Amino acid sequence: MSTKPIEQTVQGYTYRRSRKTVSDSEFPLGPEQSKNRRDEVASSGAVMRGYLRDLLSSATPDNSRELAFVDIEARYDDMLKTWNDEVEADLESLGVDTSAAFRLHYDSAGSATVIGEHPDREMINAYFSANPDKVEQLGRTLQFGKLVATAKNRLSEQDMNRTLSTDAMAWWYSTNMNTQDLFAPGGIVVGAGFTPYKGLDIRV
Repeated sequence: MSTKPIEQTVQGYTYRRSRKTVSDSEFPLGPEQSKNRRDEVASSGAVMRGYLRDLLSSATPDNSRELAFVDIEARYDDMLKTWNDEVEADLESLGVDTSAAFRLHYDSAGSATVIGEHPDREMINAYFSANPDKVEQLGRTLQFGKLVATAKNRLSEQDMNRTLSTDAMAWWYSTNMNTQDLFAPGGIVVGAGFTPYKGLDIRV
């Protein structure tokens, strides 16, 4: 059966929302409480940048510490194809009719379940319950999709090819997107018959 790699359509990145920095935020607290609050925000930002740096490091070519936004896009495409091929092969080996369209609901808490009717719905749900690594792999893939969508919405083609260190790119993402969206619950991964897992429609 011929298949096409997963594609992703992410809605909601067509606007730019101003972001408050720590210095812009108001802290209607006493001096010591205000300082503690600012320290907590700075620490939280550092943790997120560290997470982004580790995520981006897996996309660096030749194990270097530098990459371009197009490298992230290439990593995303590779992850999509790998996940699609592996899951489809696993489901077919279990006797699932993968030519029948079905939709998956992905939850960042660690589950992927069939939405709507499918003759092998229970078997597909059982597969993902028994293979949390595939659910985690899907979640990581979708995070890369969000990174790609953000970059494509904000950068020119020339900037997409600009090389940055993983630290610099983590800083860029932390100031140009709501990084909490990487862990947002919900979302539907849409299957469409011969083009399974056609896209992602994030509803947050």
